[in-house]
Amino acid sequence: MIVRIHFGRGPLVTRRKGKNGKAALLAASLLSLVSISFAVLGFWRLGEDLGFTGNFVFSAGLLSHWQVWIGAAAATQYGCWRLTRYSRLATRQAIEKPGEGTAAEKVAARV
Repeated sequence: MIVRIHFGRGPLVTRRKGKNGKAALLAASLLSLVSISFAVLGFWRLGEDLGFTGNFVFSAGLLSHWQVWIGAAAATQYGCWRLTRYSRLATRQAIEKPGEGTAAEKVAARV
């Protein structure tokens, strides 16, 4: 006896830009919180150097410098900005399908 199993056709693989827009938006949201945490640690260390706050968590080594924490916050925020921009590209392409015109033209046609 031969049993044949036929599966339906799955989604087609496309080469459009911004396919992972939802994942990028989620990662950008999380990276924004990480960036805020880095900035808080950087300003805490800067406050300790100026004598405003108490002892910092790291007393020696690379992580004991406020420049490292502020730089990490800036780099993380830049990555967050790039991911958000990528996710906007994905949502814009989902709204505007090729050959159908822009979103403004669609709204004008409905009115």
